[in-house]
Amino acid sequence: MLNYNLNGKKLLLIGGLNNTSDLIELAHRNGVLIGVADYNKNTYVKGLADFVHDISVMDENAVVELCKKEGYNGIITAFNERLGPIVRRIGEKLGFPVPLTVEQLQMSTNKKFFKHTCLEYGVPVPEEVSVSSIEEIRQKDIKYPVIIKPVDSASSVGVTPCFTPEELEEGYRNAVGHSRSGDAIVEQYLPYDEVNLTFIAQDGDIQLAAIHDRYFNTTQKSATKAPDLYIYPSRYTDLIVENYSEKIINMLKGIGVQNGSMFIQAIIHEGKMYCYEAGMRLNGCKTYQILEYENDYNTFEHLMLFALTGSMGDHVDFNPKMKRWYATLNVLGQPGATIDKFEGIKALETYPWLIHIARRNQVGDTIPADSAGTLVQDTTRIHLYADTKEELVQRIDKVNMLYRILDKDGNNIILTPHDTKEVLNGLDYEL
Repeated sequence: MLNYNLNGKKLLLIGGLNNTSDLIELAHRNGVLIGVADYNKNTYVKGLADFVHDISVMDENAVVELCKKEGYNGIITAFNERLGPIVRRIGEKLGFPVPLTVEQLQMSTNKKFFKHTCLEYGVPVPEEVSVSSIEEIRQKDIKYPVIIKPVDSASSVGVTPCFTPEELEEGYRNAVGHSRSGDAIVEQYLPYDEVNLTFIAQDGDIQLAAIHDRYFNTTQKSATKAPDLYIYPSRYTDLIVENYSEKIINMLKGIGVQNGSMFIQAIIHEGKMYCYEAGMRLNGCKTYQILEYENDYNTFEHLMLFALTGSMGDHVDFNPKMKRWYATLNVLGQPGATIDKFEGIKALETYPWLIHIARRNQVGDTIPADSAGTLVQDTTRIHLYADTKEELVQRIDKVNMLYRILDKDGNNIILTPHDTKEVLNGLDYEL
């Protein structure tokens, strides 16, 4: 809840992907009018907005003139690394507050920059193998397995685990093909437990706000695995708080972060954490929905406030150990399937433990045929809470039973969800 009067303010959302639709609701409950600017016409988000602008946001000067002409008071983007630097530059031209600089945003737009910054501040990362060509792969004595990925992509696109030189050669071609800069990074492959750490900066005070464990779908044959379930708090919360969070916070302060929301993805193995990716933005798993229930602090809403006023609002203290159990179900769709109908939403909305349903896709959308093992096949994120771990698992089961996505033949195109018996057995810790 914001204790600020924003009634009548106009905010321009740069890039209207479906998963940004939450902002429309947050804006309207605060009396803020929202415009959406991108080149895609007649999108779902544009249908919710107060103002629609069919314009390429890559044309920064055109967006600047649009903001002046239409009387916007601020600009914002959310989940797209590529748009972050563009929004920052537009904001500088207009004198609008944007929380992170172009240099700071390199932490998520360039994996090599992120990794080398981590090393500078003593934040542990997987070992890197320097590779810049197929010839180098053939010449080097590389210890396998490794994983290769574009330096500037997201959602696991272009990522390949490699167990042989031949697989690495093919993975290199794939990674470079999905890289805007034509560059790739090769690291030791660590297929172990994964966590996501959410940090929030408020006027230079940076806190670790939440940690969740990432559970991966194993029923689909693909080179990489897509997460289908997140559980808060993480089983590794004490380990991270005691040994790693201060180093990461010092790193973020060291590069000058003052305000905003960031996340770190990491691997845990044999009591050690290895950070492999950062997002200098809201995370796509929408932890802000969880934090609103846990801390009465919706990060997206506070970023909206910052865009309009230059302030993140009233200071809040976070505790990643949390008072309740939370789960986010990533509903993965079958690659190549076309959505004809959603079932179970109204039934789920009758339960008080449901926090939010965020649909990424709409009726008529086709899940890309080449999306297996990536977050591109994530159709919906469903958030819920519980007071006990047993209750949490029961509620996950209820969601899995009720929520269905059907094709035109009436087939449920949702991949087999995570085994909740396995999940409950692994929750061998207490709040």
